[in-house]
Amino acid sequence: MHTTRHLTDAHTWGLRFTDATSIDHVADALLEGFRGKNDQFPLVVTPNVDILVTLEDADKRIIDTVENAAVVLADGQPLVSFSHLAGDRLAAKLAGSDLTAVMWPQLALQNRSTFAVVSRANVGHILDKSHANFGWISAPMLPAREGTAIDAFAWECIQRIWKMDTTPEFVFLGLGFPKDVLVARSILEQWPAWAGEPPVLLAVGASLEFIAGIKKRAPKIFQKLGIEFVHRIISEPRRMAHRYLIKDSRFLLILGRHIFR
Repeated sequence: MHTTRHLTDAHTWGLRFTDATSIDHVADALLEGFRGKNDQFPLVVTPNVDILVTLEDADKRIIDTVENAAVVLADGQPLVSFSHLAGDRLAAKLAGSDLTAVMWPQLALQNRSTFAVVSRANVGHILDKSHANFGWISAPMLPAREGTAIDAFAWECIQRIWKMDTTPEFVFLGLGFPKDVLVARSILEQWPAWAGEPPVLLAVGASLEFIAGIKKRAPKIFQKLGIEFVHRIISEPRRMAHRYLIKDSRFLLILGRHIFR
């Protein structure tokens, strides 16, 4: 009898993280049908330092969605390295981009129905060439807060999904945090009961652009050392320098709060 692979939880940084020694273990569990518990959203989120800082001032709806996601991956080496100071010790960094890189070829090879919400149309066109059972939609400019624009777009996603020959098992969202999370939550809330179980949604940010070759990931040595942010600053200095050097310095305050709590 086939059984779904189990995923272990660890509690740190005020969140319930999925704890595993490798991203392959997480990918295998999802491909085998892991959806979390009944009270959890069938959703994968990938907090890094920037997301952890953003959650400090985020809307309650965003925080609630992250807290109740079935799979929460620590996508940042600092979250792993200092995890024991903020709660349970995490076994390894589990990057959303690595998860997408492992799952996407298998979904395409096995011709498993897949859908993507992309930030720009050329990403969808490129991905479409590598997967025969694939659908996608390009998102307009969306607010980073809940509202009617998010709900309207989520409903459009659902309608596009229904036009596919088979309901997708997975929906990849590549809009970045928190838009990925807000669109995912709205899709799940608007998904009608008569349509059966909704797909598993993966809020994986720029990883679809890496798969499509639109953007390049940091060299392996940067990934291994946990300093991918340096590559991103070099690649997009105007956009990323303030985020990583100014905004995310607040992580030190979060760390201190956990150490001295």
